Amino acid sequence: MKYIIFLSAIVISIGASSINESSPQNSTDLKEEAKEFSLSIVKSYFAEDCNKVYEVMSDSLLIMDGDGILSKINIKDKLCSSVKQAIDNKSKTFKDYIKTYQIEILSASELESKFDKKLPEYFKISDSDFFFLGFELKKDQEDYEDFIWDDMFLFMVSKEKKGWVMKGISG
Repeated sequence: MKYIIFLSAIVISIGASSINESSPQNSTDLKEEAKEFSLSIVKSYFAEDCNKVYEVMSDSLLIMDGDGILSKINIKDKLCSSVKQAIDNKSKTFKDYIKTYQIEILSASELESKFDKKLPEYFKISDSDFFFLGFELKKDQEDYEDFIWDDMFLFMVSKEKKGWVMKGISG
């Protein structure tokens, strides 16, 4: 009987590890997931849905302008105000955003290379951390209107055990 229980435990253990192995682990798959998650946050800006943005935030947030780490509880009022101000021209839609702005998902090393700066030491970066940059106008047309508040379109996301979270925000 002990032998059967032991074998069952091994089978369950192998099955669980093969399930974990089948989930996307390469950088391209994680970047695509990060992009989808980040764009869901951007959609919340257009809906002015502060609660949605707040719900997906990590309990501790990196403030990417150098202010360190803050508890999300301490920023809810400011966050709600910022979400309402994220879109300057309220007649614009999420589709307009996708058409107008360049969207990038960068790893920490790619971000450092792009801006030729090192991230602060308090940034404890993992392979599942990505930076969403969605504030630059596309270069293919000169007549695009800049209708967003740039700071709200630079943030850090991370895949954790419970799923994707917003881990860092621009101050």
